[in-house]
Amino acid sequence: MNAPQRRVGRYDLVTPMLPCKDEIVGKFEKLLLSGRYILADEVRLLEEELAAACGVADCVGVASGSSALFVALAMAGVRPGDEVITTPYTFDATMEAIILLDAVPVFVDIKPTDLNIDPARIEDAITPRTRAIMPVPIFGAPCDMDAINEIAARRGLEVVMDNAQAFGTVYRGRQISSCGRMATLSFYPTKNLPGIGDGGAVCCRDKADADLIRRLRAHQVVRANGHLYTGWNSRLDEVQAMVIRVRLARFAEEQRDRDQVAAIYDSHIPAECRVQLDDGGRAMRMTYHQYWVRCHDREGLRRVLDAAGVDVGIYYDPPLHRHELAVYCRAAGDLPVAERAGREILALPIHAALPFAEAHRIGELVHGFISGQAAGA
Repeated sequence: MNAPQRRVGRYDLVTPMLPCKDEIVGKFEKLLLSGRYILADEVRLLEEELAAACGVADCVGVASGSSALFVALAMAGVRPGDEVITTPYTFDATMEAIILLDAVPVFVDIKPTDLNIDPARIEDAITPRTRAIMPVPIFGAPCDMDAINEIAARRGLEVVMDNAQAFGTVYRGRQISSCGRMATLSFYPTKNLPGIGDGGAVCCRDKADADLIRRLRAHQVVRANGHLYTGWNSRLDEVQAMVIRVRLARFAEEQRDRDQVAAIYDSHIPAECRVQLDDGGRAMRMTYHQYWVRCHDREGLRRVLDAAGVDVGIYYDPPLHRHELAVYCRAAGDLPVAERAGREILALPIHAALPFAEAHRIGELVHGFISGQAAGA
């Protein structure tokens, strides 16, 4: 009797840690004995390294990706009653940060090719109350930032990016975190650049924004945008910063493994059923926080993969304009592409420890199911 096949998980958070385990343990012991646990050398060095990696003037570590969104929007001048245009096909935190500022998320539809906000839909959503645009490079796919920035510059709007899933993503030859006034990062353990708990950062094109955020995160009062902001506790601790720095040094190597898994999936899955980057991907790089496939019978495909021992993910079904918190939001017209994505998109396993043979097996299963659907249509 054959032994049951081991399941292929969506994530493997442990295996990529093994090559750097001894380094992390050794650094932790030094930290433990130093007595400097908050906003010391590890945080400072991480901020410097992230700023260099992201091509920005400065970077500020904060307690979480959600906190990063909140402080970035506040320093961009989002005030109560303002509107922030964003995508409905994203995680709740994008919307929550806007609502917590007593501002209004305004949702516009997405593009079917990369699931990112559609710049062609932004102009019609702008009102006298619009203050900012918040693009989200979903699953690590670059947004069309030239088009978004052109609209923002012409209409006098700020661009604050939610880059929680897009560390390392490249847009037209430059790091996408440098494409807005500010861009936020998350170091949640499932991210491509992970910590071992919560953590986030704000990448700032202008050092003055970084200086204000450093004051806010440590309970200092800040006067900006004609408003007095109370400080709060949003400090990144030394342990998280240390682990993130170790993983940052290995990021390129781990990303190569993700890229290889994505290339294997691409070799099996029809182009019309997966991400398609603008300009055919020239001067672009997607970091594949998730690898998605579009399938009309998503549940049928999910059952086939589950029976084969493969865990999958379903994201943003329904999209945020159908969320309970949508009472605080505004939808700029119908959002059929986002709703279709909510019904059809399935995320396959992709991580630095996924065996390439398993990637081929999963790709073949997906191809077989999609081909069978097409033959029966």
